[in-house]
Amino acid sequence: MAQDLTEIPVPPALGPDPIRIRHPQGAFVPTPASRIALKAVAAHAARFRGRGLDWGSGSGLLAIAAARLAGVEEVLGLELDPRGVAAARENARRNGAADKVRFIESDAYDPVSEEGRRALAGFEGSTDFLIANPPSSSPVGDGFAMRRVVVRGAVRYLRPGGLLLLSVSSQYGEERVAELLGEAPGFRHDGVGASTDLVPFDMRRPDLRRDVETYAREEERGGLTYAFRNPRNPETPMTAIEAWTHFHATGKSPLSRWQSHLLVWGG
Repeated sequence: MAQDLTEIPVPPALGPDPIRIRHPQGAFVPTPASRIALKAVAAHAARFRGRGLDWGSGSGLLAIAAARLAGVEEVLGLELDPRGVAAARENARRNGAADKVRFIESDAYDPVSEEGRRALAGFEGSTDFLIANPPSSSPVGDGFAMRRVVVRGAVRYLRPGGLLLLSVSSQYGEERVAELLGEAPGFRHDGVGASTDLVPFDMRRPDLRRDVETYAREEERGGLTYAFRNPRNPETPMTAIEAWTHFHATGKSPLSRWQSHLLVWGG
């Protein structure tokens, strides 16, 4: 199977060497959201200790990054795409992390094999940290469903005081983050772990263009609005409908920030 190689420089907290990720064509490729999550792991390195889960591990980037930290004992990566699981295992070996990292095929928190179910069951109530960089959206609803799944399921695995690092880019808006905490009472928001400046939400990418269309439909149905910024005047907010209309009139992508948020489980 043909594979592409992406070499990703890392902050000093994660060591001197880049992480080299091979990914099969058509499988998950590290994105700007992946890279900002990587920065968040490095920026809060002291908080990543013990045993961790990487929800939706893709080709293994974030699990491998966490495994580089001295205080981390083991990481279990959960990934639905079997191509991603195979690539992640290869990448762990390639980057010298195979002694700390395992990957299993899993639909969210539901492993497909008995071996995988036993592996994940061993993390119930004893997980020190959970990293999740879900896809930016989904083609139905408000695009936030996967994050709700992450948060609701995390309570089964995190120990009291456990850390959830969750990718939530700024266009979702503060109200959705607040509602997300209501999905699993007991979590508290502990700030933004890492963020880009305002950057184009690149609608040349088909998946991101589809996301904005999904958001616009949600606003048309009366759902919460989204929080983009105008590319011509970054101080001016834009709803998803406005962002969609502006893009088709000018070809300019709206602005947003890729961010990773810190949530702490209180038990």
